[in-house]
Amino acid sequence: MDKRAILAIILTFLVIFGWSILQSKLFPPEPLPQEPPQKPSIGEKEIPRKVDIPKDIKPTKETIPTPTFKPILKREVNVETKNFIAVLTSDGARIKHFKLKKYKDRVEQSAFASKVVRFFQSLLGKEVEEVKKPKPLDLINTEGESLPLMTTLKGFSSEGGWEVDREQLRLLNPGETGEVTFVKIFENNLKVFKRYRFNSEKYFIDLEVELKNASLNEVTTQVGVEWVGKIELEKLAEEENKDYGLKYAFFKNQKVERKDLGGGSSAGCTPGCGSVKRKIEPFESSFQGEIRWYSFEGEYFTALLIPPSSEKNLTLAVKGREKNILEANLITSPFSIEANGSSKIPFRIYLGPKETDQLKELGVFAEKLVDFGFFTIVAKPLLWFLNLTHGLTKNFGIDIIILSILIKIIFLPLTQISFKSMKEMQKVQPEMARLKETYKNDKARLQQEIMLLYKRRKINPMSGCLPMLIQIPVFIALYNALQNAIEMRHAPFFLWIRDLSAKDPIYITPLIMGASMVIQQKMTPTAADPTQAKMFMLMPVMFTFLFLNFPSGLVLYWLVNNLLSIAHQYYLNKKG
Repeated sequence: MDKRAILAIILTFLVIFGWSILQSKLFPPEPLPQEPPQKPSIGEKEIPRKVDIPKDIKPTKETIPTPTFKPILKREVNVETKNFIAVLTSDGARIKHFKLKKYKDRVEQSAFASKVVRFFQSLLGKEVEEVKKPKPLDLINTEGESLPLMTTLKGFSSEGGWEVDREQLRLLNPGETGEVTFVKIFENNLKVFKRYRFNSEKYFIDLEVELKNASLNEVTTQVGVEWVGKIELEKLAEEENKDYGLKYAFFKNQKVERKDLGGGSSAGCTPGCGSVKRKIEPFESSFQGEIRWYSFEGEYFTALLIPPSSEKNLTLAVKGREKNILEANLITSPFSIEANGSSKIPFRIYLGPKETDQLKELGVFAEKLVDFGFFTIVAKPLLWFLNLTHGLTKNFGIDIIILSILIKIIFLPLTQISFKSMKEMQKVQPEMARLKETYKNDKARLQQEIMLLYKRRKINPMSGCLPMLIQIPVFIALYNALQNAIEMRHAPFFLWIRDLSAKDPIYITPLIMGASMVIQQKMTPTAADPTQAKMFMLMPVMFTFLFLNFPSGLVLYWLVNNLLSIAHQYYLNKKG
C-alpha cells in the first residue's frame, strides 16, 4: 500500500479519536447567556392580574413576621403506577422517591465476566470489589432538606408542614388516574393546595398549585417550583455511569440552552475526551423570558419541569451548591388575588427516559433533549433501522450485525474500486521505486513523474481509502446513537456482553477486532517498502487500544465490517 493510503488510515484514526476534542476545544459550546438579575418591584405601576398563570422576577428574601405553626406530623404517601413507584412527603409537599420499574441503575454482570474481572483485580494487587446488584433507578437522588418540588411563595414563610388527604394511591389498570392533595394555611389566611395528578400509563405528573385568599385584602405574590438534584460526578468517575444528573438544560426562545456540569462534552465525545471531575464550583445563574421547560438530565434520563403554557415571562434561577447539589427554581411573574378570590397555576413534571416519542407527546419541544450531535442526519436513520429489525430479532447485537452487512453492501462498489486500485498500486511499485531512485534529489520532478505514472495507468491514489473515509460519519453517528438512545441502554447481545452501550467488561471483542485487522492487512495488497509495511502493521495496535473503551456495540459493528472485508478480499484473491 502506498503512502497516501497509509496517510488516509492514520487520518481516519485521528478523526475518530479527535472528533470530540475538536468539538470541545476548537468549537466549544457557546456559554449560556447570563442575564443580569433584576430586582422585582411589585410596587411599580403595573396592573395586578387576577390570573391563572404568572410572570417573571427572581424571588428575594423579605423581612416578614414569623407565624407560629401548629406542629404537623410528617406523613408519606406511596404512589404506584405501571411505570414507577413514587413516595411523596408532607414535609414541604415534596417528592422523596421516584423509582422506575422498567429501568435498573446498573446491568448485572455475567458470572464469567465477574470471575475474569476479579481474577485480574487480585492479580494486579487491587482490592476485589463487591459486585453490586441492580435495583430500580431512582430519579430522586437527594435527601433530607434537599428534596425536589418545593413550592415557594414570595412574601410568605415556607415553615410548617402540610396536611395530606391519603396515604396510598395505586393505579395499575390501563387509563386509571388518581390524585394526591396537600393543603396548608399560610399567614394572612392564604390557603394553598398542591394537587399531584397521576396517570397509570404515563411518566409525567400534573401538579396544580391553587391559592385561595380568605382574607379581606388583595394578595400579590409569585409562585415558584423548585427542582433539586445531586450532580453525579462521583458515580461518573467511579462507575462511568452517565445515566442521570450530569447537566441541565432549558428551552428559551425556540432554542435549547445546555450546561454540562462536568460529565464531558456533548454528543460526539469519545471515551477520554472529557475531563472527569468530582466536584463543581459553586455558581448562580438567572434567566428570564418565555421558558418552556427546565431539565436536569444525563445521557438517558431526565427530570423535566414544565411551567404554565400561557406564561410568557418566567424567571429560572439556577444555583450550584456545595456537595454537588444543583437547585433550580422556575418562578412566575407577580400576580394578584383579590379578597376571597383564588388562582390556579398548572405545572407538569416528566420523570423518565429520554425517549423521543414520549417527550414529543408533551408538546413543548422536549424531544430536542435527545441530541445525536453533528451527524444527527445519519444517526436517526441508523436508529430507525435498528428499531425496525429489532421488532424481528429482539436482539440489538444481531441488529447491529445486520446493519453492518447492509452498509457493506451499500459501499460495495466503492470497495471494489478500492481493492482494484490497491492491486494496481502494487503492480506499479517497481516502476515507482525506479522513479524514486532516478529523481531522489528532485522532489518536485519526482511528484510530477509519479502523477504522470498514475495518469498513464489510470490509477486514482485516493480511491483505495475512500470507503474507510466515507464510513467515518456512519461510525460517529452509530457511536452517538449508542450513547444517547434509550433503546440501546443495557441492551444485551450474548454471553458476557450484557450492555451494548458500554465497553466490553473483559475486552475480548476489541482484541478480536484487532486480530481481524491484522488478518485483513495480511490479505490486502501492500507496498514493497518495508518501512511502510511496519508502519501499516502498527494500525491494528492503535485501533485496538482506541476501541478498548468504546461501546461494545460499536466494536461489534467494526469487527463485523472487518470480517466481511476479509471474506470479500478472499473471494477477490481467489478470483484473481
